[in-house]
Amino acid sequence: MKFHIATELQKRWVADPPEGWIAAKERDLLTSKERAMLGYRPLVDLVLTNSKSNQRLWIELEISRADPVANHTKFASAHLLHPIAHQDAFISLISNHVTRGRANLAAHTIYLLRRSGIRAFQIPLLNHLGGNRICAINQGMLPLSELPTPDLNEVISLTNAISEDFDDEIYYVTNRLEVILNVRQWNKDALNDQAKPFWGSRRVKYLIFDKRAGLFAPSKFCAYTRIFKPSSSVDMLQFNPAMTINCYSRVPQNLGIFDGQKAWKRLSKIGFQKFQAADVSGAILKRLKEWSNANSELVTIDPQCCEILMEP
Repeated sequence: MKFHIATELQKRWVADPPEGWIAAKERDLLTSKERAMLGYRPLVDLVLTNSKSNQRLWIELEISRADPVANHTKFASAHLLHPIAHQDAFISLISNHVTRGRANLAAHTIYLLRRSGIRAFQIPLLNHLGGNRICAINQGMLPLSELPTPDLNEVISLTNAISEDFDDEIYYVTNRLEVILNVRQWNKDALNDQAKPFWGSRRVKYLIFDKRAGLFAPSKFCAYTRIFKPSSSVDMLQFNPAMTINCYSRVPQNLGIFDGQKAWKRLSKIGFQKFQAADVSGAILKRLKEWSNANSELVTIDPQCCEILMEP
């Protein structure tokens, strides 16, 4: 069976790449001798090369694969033979037709790539199309005129660090798993007497709610992730890729990126829905009261004004 979406998007992007970039499809990551030695041929769906800096973005399209982690693993194995420069990045664009568990496995594998020294990202593809519609277009049951062309400029911008310190580069989160892991990290740090002083006491309006864990966390904290810098003094095996209170507190809070509205808009782009506290269930409000009471030294919340972001 022929699958249409990846082929069509490759064709469109190669014909009309972002300004200042050159696009090429189906690029080999290994030499023919290396492929013969290993017995497999890792290919990347699209490579964007910056015409001035020669920076390369290696992009994989995961439309409906049963095993989306396979391409992550092939890229990591190629990196072992030919380490890519830190300015380059691996990007997995993943659609809603990939099931939640497999998408999360792939997103967690992104952290493994980061631990191996690769700047790696997993970003939603065709996020406004449901999985059934994506499947229908991909299998030719709907015309390709139904397929929008995703803006690669936005993808490129998400691979640019928005701040950095001596150990970490700070980026916007690009998938839901990063957010949920940040929620859990904030709550873990909130119990740590060494971490709590870095947070202090803050008034919070926007909150993320992790329905599965029953935990809340400030949405602005949850909207950022970090990548290990090659020059960092941190032991790579000890590096925690989630945002931490300690790391968050080191970023100057007067930077334009640290804005509550920018944070929730970024979170909404990866699928979190925003609700007024008055519009959520009584069970969630009860849990919010319990959570805010337990963390009253760290956060001040007005239940009448706060807004809650959740996964669908």
